[in-house]
Amino acid sequence: LAANRTMFNILSSKKERLILQLKADLKMENAPDFYEYFQEALIGEHRVVVVDFRKIRFVDSSGVGMLLKCAHQLREREGIFYIFGLSRSLLSVFKLAGLLKIFQLLEEEQASVEFPELLTAEYG
Repeated sequence: LAANRTMFNILSSKKERLILQLKADLKMENAPDFYEYFQEALIGEHRVVVVDFRKIRFVDSSGVGMLLKCAHQLREREGIFYIFGLSRSLLSVFKLAGLLKIFQLLEEEQASVEFPELLTAEYG
């Protein structure tokens, strides 16, 4: 999965928390890789996952499907799947599709308190 390192960063992986930064749009070509990477990154004790979408402009149905699969897996361990930094257009798509009932939308104010590493992350 070394090639995936160009698409995803792990900003934090400690105790019950896993924070992922997406670096490429999530679509049919890379959605299975995302899921595989998520499986490797998600260790036994992770129950809170934050996925940072600030660099993402597009997510197709395959990408949404993989996100749902990840969220379902996390729900099975009574965890929370947060999404952070959706663009205005992605936010409206997620709202229209009812995805905000499945994913927890993380606002910047909450992120600054609970997940400060999100706001101090390097973007390159």
